[in-house]
Amino acid sequence: MNKHFIAGDRVKTISGGPEMTIRGQHYDVDTNEYCETKFDCIWFAKTNEGKEEVRYRPFDEDELVKTKQHSTSTHPGVYNSHEQ
Repeated sequence: MNKHFIAGDRVKTISGGPEMTIRGQHYDVDTNEYCETKFDCIWFAKTNEGKEEVRYRPFDEDELVKTKQHSTSTHPGVYNSHEQ
């Protein structure tokens, strides 16, 4: 089931957790191709010292649900495979 995630979409895992932002389709370096069903997500998390760190992880699309549509504005550092 393709949920049509694009860079900038806000998502959560179906089991909960922090709100994350879709960065783009996941690129598998072992096969040298983009995975159609995996998406790279980024989010912020606090360390034990109280500092915020950026976290990153690929997720299968079946693990994710949208929380909010992305805006049409551009986001620095966010790759959108649909933009030229």
